Amino acid sequence: MNEDLLRRALEAEAARVEVQRDALATIRARIEERRTRWLPRRGTWFAIGATVATAAAAAVAVATCAPPPRATAPGNAGATVSLPSAAPTRSTSTPAGTATPSGTPVPPGGATGSLPVYYLADDAGTFRLYREFHPLPLGDGSPAAKTRSALTEMFAGAAYDPDYRSAWPTGARVRGVTVNGAEVTVDLTGVSPTGVPAGAAPQAVQQLVWTVGAVVGGDPGVRLLLDGAPVGTLWGVDVSGVLHRRSHLDAAGLVWLISPQEGQTVGRTFDVHIAGVVFEATVHLRVRQGDRTVHEEGVLLNAGPPSLGDAHVSLTLPPGTYTLEAYEPSAKDGSIQHLDDHTITVR
Repeated sequence: MNEDLLRRALEAEAARVEVQRDALATIRARIEERRTRWLPRRGTWFAIGATVATAAAAAVAVATCAPPPRATAPGNAGATVSLPSAAPTRSTSTPAGTATPSGTPVPPGGATGSLPVYYLADDAGTFRLYREFHPLPLGDGSPAAKTRSALTEMFAGAAYDPDYRSAWPTGARVRGVTVNGAEVTVDLTGVSPTGVPAGAAPQAVQQLVWTVGAVVGGDPGVRLLLDGAPVGTLWGVDVSGVLHRRSHLDAAGLVWLISPQEGQTVGRTFDVHIAGVVFEATVHLRVRQGDRTVHEEGVLLNAGPPSLGDAHVSLTLPPGTYTLEAYEPSAKDGSIQHLDDHTITVR
């Protein structure tokens, strides 16, 4: 067959082919299906439906600026230092419409309000900060009065979560608080020069600084006095001059179950607020009732490391007592990392 005959035969065959209008879309869909089938699968435990749609949108942003490898948190990784024994934890409950537990006894007289208090928990040998909101007296309502109230609660050490502790030695008390613009002076008394493990000492100072900042707002500078006099070092930590918060990556929980808080009572449908600084901005949420897992899903945060990301998840559960667990699955073996868990009641 010469070239002219071959050309005419091919043209005749082509003329018999009918091309559908949606052929291009169909071909593209088949190519995409085939490509997806051979891609490595990640995050197979992501929730279905709306959660997946949200996760996909956020994943585009994360992929655009891939997070750097997580920095190793400074301090005593792998250490077995223990914090001081916690004060007895309070039984807590939350009336309908209240955002925080109300187990703290209401002092007689004066207004009360919900104030932030920071505590420490041991995360694989590194002490990290976690926040709770406690209903406390507001005094005259000034920033200084509220800061004094929150620090008094912090020193008492009675966190709702039994995993949380105050690193400050028993006997520490607030003599006075002065707020002058972006600077807060905290005068303490009864602070023992011993009683705080070396590994926890820097975080004990940060516990105070973060609590002050959360009450006042922003990142105020904190000056520390002991019995009215400036102090240079405390438990081997330089506390001279103006103190500021360290970064969340260095100081606070890498996975943080913000709400519901430990002991809180919620309605059947409720919001779970999670934050963290984790690889691929992905946190795992698991709900247990006793030894039985009743719900679990992957949650994509709105920012990756080194930034703090957060997310809200709506859950609906039958009445009962549940334990909510937020953690990062290890990329190496899937083991639980940076667990923060709270036991709640669904009414």
